[in-house]
Amino acid sequence: MKRKYAAMGMIGCMLFGIGDWLLGFVDPGKVQGDVFYFISAGHGKDYADWKIVVTMVLAVIGVLFFQQGCEHIADYMKTEKDKVGARRVFTALTYAWLLIHITVTIMVLMYSYMCRAVGGLQAALMSKYMDKLFDPFVFLMYFIVIVAFLDLIIVIARGRTTFRKREAFLTPVTWIAAVYLISVLLPESPFSKGLYTSCMNGGMILWFARSYKMHPVEKVEI
Repeated sequence: MKRKYAAMGMIGCMLFGIGDWLLGFVDPGKVQGDVFYFISAGHGKDYADWKIVVTMVLAVIGVLFFQQGCEHIADYMKTEKDKVGARRVFTALTYAWLLIHITVTIMVLMYSYMCRAVGGLQAALMSKYMDKLFDPFVFLMYFIVIVAFLDLIIVIARGRTTFRKREAFLTPVTWIAAVYLISVLLPESPFSKGLYTSCMNGGMILWFARSYKMHPVEKVEI
């Protein structure tokens, strides 16, 4: 992967990550009722609408950069067949990533709006219904992401990439798990909630940063 694509991947994840923090840096207290998994007390009537707008705009811009970084993970494959397969898998991951982000954002928007319009109890009931409705879709998107990462681990471990086999232990999964673990070990607070929310993008930023550092600087002939 050329450095410019690793940099684009980082930029895309940073833009997604800013949106994650706008969604997640809130009071992490539980709300009454069985609501969408992401919803917490800070997403009630006082949650600012501008955060939703900024989050959505950044996601639309961010996915353009993120896609370039993800598609060029295929550059690490040794054979053309594996390159084609990796491009397909990581293109699917890119759009699954975006759809998860959009779904969570819409759920927060709807809950916050309903809290202002009809109160917290009715908002919780609506969120419970929407959770059941969207659960299969969200599960499918996460499944696509997991499959893509597992595929990367397998091809690295089998020596089908330009990585050393031990790099199978340092895929994006490793970095995502590290950020997630830090978030759950910290005392419950808006910061820990924000870190938890951004663990996927945070982990990907670290992986792209490592890829950027590993690749030699490209010489420009004059």
